[in-house]
Amino acid sequence: MSRRPLSAIIKDWNTKSRIPGRKTPSQLRKAIKEAPDSMEAKLHTNPYGICINYHQRSPLIIYRIFPSKLLLRFGLAWHPETSRKWAFPTLRKTSGFGYYVNFKKDVLQELQKGAYQAIFRGVATYRSDMLEHVQNAVFQQTYTEFCNHPVHIYDILTPIKEKQWTGTVEYIAEYQCILAFDVTDTTICELDHQIRSQHHIPCYNMSQLWPQESIEKLKIQLNIPKESSLTLGVPRSMNTVQLAIDLWHCRQFITQ
Repeated sequence: MSRRPLSAIIKDWNTKSRIPGRKTPSQLRKAIKEAPDSMEAKLHTNPYGICINYHQRSPLIIYRIFPSKLLLRFGLAWHPETSRKWAFPTLRKTSGFGYYVNFKKDVLQELQKGAYQAIFRGVATYRSDMLEHVQNAVFQQTYTEFCNHPVHIYDILTPIKEKQWTGTVEYIAEYQCILAFDVTDTTICELDHQIRSQHHIPCYNMSQLWPQESIEKLKIQLNIPKESSLTLGVPRSMNTVQLAIDLWHCRQFITQ
C-alpha cells in the first residue's frame, strides 16, 4: 500500500496534462505584448482564429465537421424532483460527453417540434421553451462577459459619417467589434463598419441583445446622459476575444 499522503494522491489526480510546447495563458499574454504583430498574437486575439483552431466536431442533424466553438452543446443532468434526465445547454468549455447541434435558431425550432427525441435517443426530457431559454442565455452571456472587464477598456466612438467612426483612445491599434446601444434598426449585426483605417468591423445592435435597464446602467457608469447615444469600440486583445465570440454566437443564432 502506498505511504504517500492522501492529499498528494488527490493532487496527482487533479493535475491536468499539458501538451508539450503549449504556452500557458500568462505566457501567451507576455508573448503578445512583446510581439503584437506576430502570427501567434493575431491568432490568439482573433475570434475567428480561435474558433477555427478549436476542437472539430460533427453536429447531429447536419453531418459535417465544424469547430466546436461554432456549435451548441447540450449536456444531460438528473433532475431529482421529476426523476428524469433533462437536456441543458452549455455555453462555456466543459468536460464530459455532450450532444452538439448547429448554433442556429431554425435548428432549435426543429428540435422543439420533436427532433430532440432522435437526438437524445429518448433518454432526455426537453423543455418546451428551450428556444427562448437558449436565446436569453446567449444574449445574457454577452452582458456577463462585457462586465468581466473594467468599463474603461472600451473606447467611446464618435461618428464621422455613416458606418465610419473614430476613437478617443489613440493607442488602440485594432478593434474586435463595435457596440451600438441606441440603434433603432432591427438588424442585429452589420459587417461593414470602419474605425480609422480598419475596415469590415462587425457592429452589433445592443438594443436587440440587452435589456434597456442594462444599457442605462452602463451610461451611468460612463457619465453619458440617458438621452445621448452611445457607441463603444471593443479593443482587440486576448482578454476580449471571448466577448467577440459570444457576440458572434448571437449573430449566428439569429441569422437564418
